[in-house]
Amino acid sequence: MHYSCSIHPNYPSRYLEYYKTGLETVLESVPAYRLWQAHDPGADSPLLARYAALPSLHKAYMVDQGCEGFLPPNKNIQQGLAQGEIEIVHTSGSTGDRVSNIWYQPWWDAAERASWKLNTHADRLRLGGHREAILTSPLCTGAVCEEGYLDISQRMDGRFLYLNERSDPFTWTPEHMDRMIEEINCFSPQVIEANPSFLACLSRYMVNNKRTVRSPGLIVFTYENPSGLHYRQVRAAFQSPIASSYGSTEAGYVFMECEAGKWHQNTDCCHVDFLPFKPEYGGPLIGSILVTSFSNPWRALLRFDIGDVVRVATEPCACGRSEGLVLEAIEGRAVNLTLTPDGQPVTQGRVDRSLSSIDRLDEYQLIQPGRSTYELRYVTAASRPAWVGEQITDHLKAVFGPAAKISVRQAEAIRPDPPGKYRLSKALFDIDKDSFIDEQYRPVII
Repeated sequence: MHYSCSIHPNYPSRYLEYYKTGLETVLESVPAYRLWQAHDPGADSPLLARYAALPSLHKAYMVDQGCEGFLPPNKNIQQGLAQGEIEIVHTSGSTGDRVSNIWYQPWWDAAERASWKLNTHADRLRLGGHREAILTSPLCTGAVCEEGYLDISQRMDGRFLYLNERSDPFTWTPEHMDRMIEEINCFSPQVIEANPSFLACLSRYMVNNKRTVRSPGLIVFTYENPSGLHYRQVRAAFQSPIASSYGSTEAGYVFMECEAGKWHQNTDCCHVDFLPFKPEYGGPLIGSILVTSFSNPWRALLRFDIGDVVRVATEPCACGRSEGLVLEAIEGRAVNLTLTPDGQPVTQGRVDRSLSSIDRLDEYQLIQPGRSTYELRYVTAASRPAWVGEQITDHLKAVFGPAAKISVRQAEAIRPDPPGKYRLSKALFDIDKDSFIDEQYRPVII
């Protein structure tokens, strides 16, 4: 088992020592990992080789072990709940097993603060006690109200204003969107945190109806992988810099997009193992990642399969940051992979880079029902929608090849999948991303 191909992240000595001590402590004392000790080649081996030899952690195993299985020996869940130090939260289960997590707010806040240092715009704002407006599906965070509307007092939580109570932007009325715009102007947030698809929908309305808004100091995309269309549409309505934040409920803040457009590992809070795909499947620069975090005192997370495919940067970033793993792109969820007719994996990112260059394309969703059949629905306000459809067909042929059978049709809207997140591409059959990983890096699964 090797650590990585030609990828050699820059890790300072303090980082390596921290993750050496953490690894040995967790293998020895955390119940869920005790069986993993047999896979550890030992202290005489290089640290990153020790990590690479271990199994990967999947949600099914987390469900099987429960919160107690990942608890450090000096912690008691019932006592923590009684004292109000922690709470139990559940992931949505949109892309796998529904996992119960011990939520410790100081850990989450510290990881978020550390991520801000990876983007100059965020760092300059000196964030912490700032006003923040949030535009996302209320099924992810906030208060749900599918019938009627909530008063602003019902959508305020301290310094946070939740702009939306509906899980599907297709149900937004002009009055609802005008209310969002007015509240942004009155609340004057320093940051807007948003599902990129939700903020893009509001942005299209603003541009089409000549609405103006007070732009915040920073817009942060989160909750879902953004499309190039989202960046373009939001930039047409706001003058704010945009940064995309990447992580999960289990792992915290893992990567942050810098001002130069690359993604930097949040080395203050996590370790990331990169597992390259085989060369014939896009490797060694494309692969999946496993996340380790020992900074949460209520749960040890070791080589967690976060479920995404990434593309590693090959050149130094123009922002000057060099510590940790640097990515060219988050290519998208593994569950959003599709295949060419000859079985080559195609990431959501690859599809999106092709389609997002098409003028007047507002939204799309690609579905692959069979091995060589592809169905795409798209939304456009163009006066010649058929022309947009022809462009889509040509672009998809370039991605999937001449054997691809492609059907394209215009739609009134693209509806989000539960829990209010958009999947820009997906196959209607199982695709095992681990089968694409180079055998010498493929982890053991327990």
